[in-house]
Amino acid sequence: MFSCPKCGTLSDDDAIFCTKCGASLKSDAASPLEQPARSFTSDIEQMGKNLGESVTHAAKRIQTDSQDIGKRFEQRVDHAGKSMENWYNRTFGIFGPLLASFIFLIIFRLVIMVLENQSVQTLETNKVAAILLAYILPLFVVTLLWNYIDYFAKKSYKFKIFSPLFYAAILILLLWIITKILHDVSVQFALSDVETAAVSLETSLPTIFIFILLIGYVILYLTMPKDHDRT
Repeated sequence: MFSCPKCGTLSDDDAIFCTKCGASLKSDAASPLEQPARSFTSDIEQMGKNLGESVTHAAKRIQTDSQDIGKRFEQRVDHAGKSMENWYNRTFGIFGPLLASFIFLIIFRLVIMVLENQSVQTLETNKVAAILLAYILPLFVVTLLWNYIDYFAKKSYKFKIFSPLFYAAILILLLWIITKILHDVSVQFALSDVETAAVSLETSLPTIFIFILLIGYVILYLTMPKDHDRT
């Protein structure tokens, strides 16, 4: 008799498995089965490892390729945008901002015409159309000033130094027009909350102006070296 190597239980000399824990008592008999099992397990583990490495490598390659494609697409879009802008400036010159402002005016007027259309016309849409129509000229002037500021800022570096001040003034003018629109809306539709918002916005205009002006000059400072080298 000899003891089980796993639990120590005594077994007969001719026993193959332990009567208590079931462990193999004949290493020579078990090895022909255990060795292929170990080899199969090892092969499966190696295949899993290789598959994991392949998937990781493929994912990294796809990520790299996607980033490259994104960068190339962004560069092409930026190049196309600059080419279009250069073509527009060469074609229309100083009249380009005026043309862009008239395009805005036409689109704005079309929106009002839609509101005035008989198929969608109601008392509310008539009031909204009347309010927008009353401010179409001031909004056109704001658009015109903005476009010409942008035009001259790109043409002259000296003008661009003062462009944050001009932009801030135009934005404040636009916000002031919006307060007037809100005031008219509150009167036409009897909305006290809208009137409160209009008064609050109008009171905050000086603070907004200073904030926009500071932000504009910070941006100008950050872009100044590059722009200065170009000139």
